[in-house]
Amino acid sequence: MSLRAALLSFAFLFSAVAWAQLRTLEEGLRPLRLGAAREWNDFPEESAGSELVLRFDAQPNAGEQTLLVRHVDVKHTWRVNLNGRDLGRLPTDENDITSQYTIPAKTLIAGENTLKISGTGKGPDDIRVGAIRVDPRTPGERLAEATAEIDVVDADTGERIPCRLTITDAAGSLPHLGAVSSDRLVVRPGVIYSADGRAKFGLPAGRYRIQAGRGFEYSLAETDCELKPGETFTRQLKLRREVATPGLIAVDTHIHTLTYSGHGDATVDERMITIAGEGIELAVATDHNVHVEFEPAAQKTATRSYFTPVIGNEVTTKVGHFNIFPIVPPAAVVDAKETDWTKLLAAMRGTPGVEVVILNHPRNIHSEYQPFGAAHFNAATGEELEGRTLAFDAVEVVTSAALQSDLGLLYRDWFALLNRGHKLSPLGSSDAHDVNRYLLGQGRTYVRVPDDKPERVDVSAACRAIREGRVLVSMGLLVDLKVDGRHGPGATVTAGPQLSVECQVRGPHWARADRVALYANGVLVREESPVLKEGTAAPGGLQWSKIWTLERPKHDVHLVAIATGPGIRAPFWRIPKPYQPDSIEFNPQIIGSTGAIWIDVDGDARHTSAFEYAGRLVREAAGDFGKLCEGLAPYDEAVSVQAASLWPGAGESLLAPAITARLATASMPVKRGFAAYLTAWKASEQARAKP
Repeated sequence: MSLRAALLSFAFLFSAVAWAQLRTLEEGLRPLRLGAAREWNDFPEESAGSELVLRFDAQPNAGEQTLLVRHVDVKHTWRVNLNGRDLGRLPTDENDITSQYTIPAKTLIAGENTLKISGTGKGPDDIRVGAIRVDPRTPGERLAEATAEIDVVDADTGERIPCRLTITDAAGSLPHLGAVSSDRLVVRPGVIYSADGRAKFGLPAGRYRIQAGRGFEYSLAETDCELKPGETFTRQLKLRREVATPGLIAVDTHIHTLTYSGHGDATVDERMITIAGEGIELAVATDHNVHVEFEPAAQKTATRSYFTPVIGNEVTTKVGHFNIFPIVPPAAVVDAKETDWTKLLAAMRGTPGVEVVILNHPRNIHSEYQPFGAAHFNAATGEELEGRTLAFDAVEVVTSAALQSDLGLLYRDWFALLNRGHKLSPLGSSDAHDVNRYLLGQGRTYVRVPDDKPERVDVSAACRAIREGRVLVSMGLLVDLKVDGRHGPGATVTAGPQLSVECQVRGPHWARADRVALYANGVLVREESPVLKEGTAAPGGLQWSKIWTLERPKHDVHLVAIATGPGIRAPFWRIPKPYQPDSIEFNPQIIGSTGAIWIDVDGDARHTSAFEYAGRLVREAAGDFGKLCEGLAPYDEAVSVQAASLWPGAGESLLAPAITARLATASMPVKRGFAAYLTAWKASEQARAKP
């Protein structure tokens, strides 16, 4: 027998003995709850308690050993304690992860031992923990038992490319890996980002699935393996560009780092590799109240050829968060203590170089303030109730690290803003602070500028395209719209007798659309249910297309298409749960949308908003509500919503018996518009009445 064979045989026997001694303390996953309220409906109604206590017999450990704990859905602090000794905490991460903890020498005792996993804080936090085992080996010995060497290449060119590797064990959990982050790798449990497509890492013997990807535009390559002790598994995985995006660049306008924001877990060097590994071509640094230059880190990690970095800032105040870019250094940082939006906007616009100002995640609550909460904002009309300026360039409608329970909520807010006359562009972003809890670039914006040189994107041209609405929002799907064969988002189109509206939906083979909707002034006018077999790849990622013929609208409108589909639950691109949920139900979805196309019907070569039409009709009615209802009849409900807000006395007078009686005989669009306004008005009155 050769020396190598003898060593492998010895390693196998050692591993078999080690696994034979592996002690299982808890087999299945047990639900626990922090706080009184149930967080998610897939957990039991009754609380399972905020502490798991396991008692087991053992012998004293002379050297270090390993405790393994599988956990899912961890959002708050959960401590792991063995015989009164703190071993650490479960990582704050909703992914399915098997964490390992060092059991220091002499921690185990002869006889009964006690393991406690306990939550602290108010919650709510429903988690699952289980598959708890004690391994007699040290953590390092476990992770050096076998080795995997993976090479990821472009299927068409054969060249190595930046990528993300996702490794899951036989239970589908993300295991700890025998590798550390470097200038070329970013390592987290079950995940490696590689700057050059190469990765070498250790694993305990066992069965695994290894998946390679490069963000939304690429295929998914995968291999299964069963690693034996002492074995080195080698495999080349090939990725193919599946989603065609000619003339579009992939942009993430909301990127954080631990280095400069002080929370999350992605250092600035690691962030560069995740940017390249997710296929983002224009990366905007937006750490909180600081101007960050990605250029040095991009050069250090040799990823600069894959994207163009932009200096930005998330101006983080008590009255909202705002992204501004590009910034020309040296430049003073905006005073984040300012609470007057007019002064804030002036300071942001006055920062040297700034061309774009974005209102971020306006439904999020920070510092007990929600920009688009009912106390400040009428969700039907798009009216800012405190008189604050809304003179931004864009608003986030999809923020993948801060999703809403209802993905349509921010789109309805945006439609209301457009109908009010605010020409804001919609944006998708990630707001990623972490490597894997939330994925960089999962929410993104495609901006219509030349894309042939991602390392030299014309930043000013991209900013201009964002301001002009030449954008597509993407989180798993890419939707485009053309009117009369040539006019895309951001364009103003003179309406003919009919409108030819072509809609296309694209996506990789691992994502699919099951609903496509067309909206005019935020009102649904067409709806389709594409049927596409899961796993089907089409040329250029084209999943569905159709040309709708619309009759000439009776007044100016804006057209927007939105596609949705089943959310990705697998760990390679998991859609996260809502950041601040308003429901215990979780139905993950992917989504894509267009920016607005402006249809000029009245022939004045500009877009007339629903608010402008409503103002004219209210003035012409001169206090005669019946005349107003007659005037509104040819218009859609978006105009009636605005008219309701402009009627003398607004909410209260609209509840008068004479007004109610007249509305009963009005057309359906008028009825719906006034009802929508009154619902939003009542919500705002109640919110503003609260102390």
